[in-house]
Amino acid sequence: MSQSEFVRTMVQAGRSGFESTASETTESDAAGSNSEEPHSPDATPGGDGLKDRVQEILADGDYYEWDDLLAELTDDIEERLEDVLQELQSDNKVQYSGRHGGYVRDE
Repeated sequence: MSQSEFVRTMVQAGRSGFESTASETTESDAAGSNSEEPHSPDATPGGDGLKDRVQEILADGDYYEWDDLLAELTDDIEERLEDVLQELQSDNKVQYSGRHGGYVRDE
Protein backbone atom coordinates (compact mmCIF):
# COMPACT_ATOMS: atom_id res chain seq x y z
CA MET A 1 0.00 0.00 0.00
CA SER A 2 1.46 3.33 -1.02
CA GLN A 3 1.67 6.24 1.38
CA SER A 4 -1.10 8.12 -0.45
CA GLU A 5 -3.39 5.06 -0.32
CA PHE A 6 -2.68 4.72 3.41
CA VAL A 7 -3.50 8.37 4.07
CA ARG A 8 -6.70 8.14 1.99
CA THR A 9 -7.76 5.04 3.92
CA MET A 10 -7.15 6.76 7.23
CA VAL A 11 -9.07 9.86 6.13
CA GLN A 12 -12.00 7.73 4.97
CA ALA A 13 -11.95 5.95 8.32
CA GLY A 14 -12.20 9.29 10.08
CA ARG A 15 -8.73 9.23 11.58
CA SER A 16 -7.27 12.60 12.49
CA GLY A 17 -3.95 11.27 13.71
CA PHE A 18 -1.79 8.21 13.38
CA GLU A 19 -1.27 7.34 17.03
CA SER A 20 -3.39 4.52 18.38
CA THR A 21 -5.45 5.33 21.43
CA ALA A 22 -5.93 3.05 24.41
CA SER A 23 -9.53 2.30 23.40
CA GLU A 24 -8.49 1.33 19.88
CA THR A 25 -5.81 -0.97 21.22
CA THR A 26 -8.30 -2.61 23.57
CA GLU A 27 -10.88 -2.99 20.79
CA SER A 28 -8.36 -4.46 18.36
CA ASP A 29 -7.05 -6.83 21.02
CA ALA A 30 -10.60 -7.94 21.81
CA ALA A 31 -11.41 -8.40 18.12
CA GLY A 32 -8.32 -10.47 17.50
CA SER A 33 -6.17 -10.40 14.41
CA ASN A 34 -9.05 -11.40 12.10
CA SER A 35 -11.13 -8.27 12.58
CA GLU A 36 -13.69 -7.71 9.84
CA GLU A 37 -14.75 -4.56 8.07
CA PRO A 38 -17.18 -2.44 10.10
CA HIS A 39 -20.89 -2.91 9.47
CA SER A 40 -22.26 -0.73 6.70
CA PRO A 41 -25.95 0.11 6.25
CA ASP A 42 -25.40 0.02 2.48
CA ALA A 43 -27.00 -2.88 0.62
CA THR A 44 -23.72 -3.85 -1.05
CA PRO A 45 -20.88 -2.66 1.19
CA GLY A 46 -17.29 -3.77 1.06
CA GLY A 47 -16.44 -6.80 3.13
CA ASP A 48 -19.20 -9.42 3.16
CA GLY A 49 -21.28 -7.62 0.51
CA LEU A 50 -18.32 -7.55 -1.82
CA LYS A 51 -17.58 -11.21 -1.09
CA ASP A 52 -21.17 -12.10 -1.97
CA ARG A 53 -21.03 -10.12 -5.23
CA VAL A 54 -17.75 -11.75 -6.28
CA GLN A 55 -19.23 -15.18 -5.61
CA GLU A 56 -22.32 -14.26 -7.69
CA ILE A 57 -20.13 -13.22 -10.62
CA LEU A 58 -18.04 -16.38 -10.40
CA ALA A 59 -21.06 -18.67 -9.98
CA ASP A 60 -21.38 -19.30 -13.72
CA GLY A 61 -18.18 -21.37 -13.63
CA ASP A 62 -16.28 -19.20 -16.10
CA TYR A 63 -12.77 -18.01 -15.36
CA TYR A 64 -12.39 -14.26 -14.93
CA GLU A 65 -9.09 -12.46 -15.26
CA TRP A 66 -8.46 -9.72 -12.70
CA ASP A 67 -9.37 -6.93 -15.15
CA ASP A 68 -12.60 -8.65 -16.20
CA LEU A 69 -13.66 -9.22 -12.60
CA LEU A 70 -12.81 -5.64 -11.75
CA ALA A 71 -14.84 -4.44 -14.75
CA GLU A 72 -17.90 -6.37 -13.52
CA LEU A 73 -17.64 -4.80 -10.09
CA THR A 74 -16.92 -1.33 -11.49
CA ASP A 75 -20.04 -1.49 -13.65
CA ASP A 76 -22.12 -2.16 -10.51
CA ILE A 77 -20.57 0.77 -8.69
CA GLU A 78 -20.93 3.12 -11.67
CA GLU A 79 -24.64 2.33 -11.99
CA ARG A 80 -25.21 2.91 -8.28
CA LEU A 81 -23.20 6.13 -8.31
CA GLU A 82 -25.17 7.44 -11.27
CA ASP A 83 -28.47 6.72 -9.47
CA VAL A 84 -27.26 8.38 -6.25
CA LEU A 85 -26.01 11.47 -8.08
CA GLN A 86 -29.31 11.84 -9.97
CA GLU A 87 -31.22 11.57 -6.70
CA LEU A 88 -28.98 14.11 -4.97
CA GLN A 89 -29.31 16.51 -7.91
CA SER A 90 -33.10 16.22 -7.88
CA ASP A 91 -33.02 16.99 -4.12
CA ASN A 92 -30.79 20.02 -4.84
CA LYS A 93 -28.04 18.64 -2.61
CA VAL A 94 -25.45 18.21 -5.36
CA GLN A 95 -24.93 20.02 -8.61
CA TYR A 96 -22.87 19.32 -11.70
CA SER A 97 -20.73 22.09 -13.13
CA GLY A 98 -19.96 21.67 -16.81
CA ARG A 99 -17.57 24.59 -16.52
CA HIS A 100 -15.51 22.80 -13.88
CA GLY A 101 -16.25 19.30 -15.18
CA GLY A 102 -17.36 17.85 -11.88
CA TYR A 103 -19.84 17.60 -9.06
CA VAL A 104 -20.01 19.81 -6.00
CA ARG A 105 -22.16 19.86 -2.90
CA ASP A 106 -24.93 22.40 -3.34
CA GLU A 107 -24.94 24.60 -0.27
